[in-house]
Amino acid sequence: MSKEHIVGAVTASKRRRASGSEPLQKRTFRLSAEVAKAIREAVEAGEDPSANVFVEDAVRGRLRARRRARVYAAYANAAGDPAFIKELRALDRSFDAALGDGAR
Repeated sequence: MSKEHIVGAVTASKRRRASGSEPLQKRTFRLSAEVAKAIREAVEAGEDPSANVFVEDAVRGRLRARRRARVYAAYANAAGDPAFIKELRALDRSFDAALGDGAR
C-alpha cells in the first residue's frame, strides 16, 4: 500500500467539525514556536488535514478530559457520602430481591 493511500485514509477519517451546521469562529492564539512547528509537521505528514483541525481536535480532547475529571470527582465525592452509600446499598438489595424472584 502506498504512503499516499495510507495518508489519504487517515485524513479522510478526520472530521472538520462536529456538526455541519455549527458555524466556525475565527480566533487568534499565540503558540510557542515548538508547538507551532509540531502542528505544521503533523499537517505536512498528512496526520491532520489542516492546523485548524489539529488544534480543534486537541482542544476537544482537553475539554473531554476536563469533563471526565469532573465526573470522576463527583463519583469520589459520592463514594465518601454515607447517606449516598446507604441508599445505594438499599437499592442493590432491592435488585438482588428482584433477581431472586426471577430465578424461581
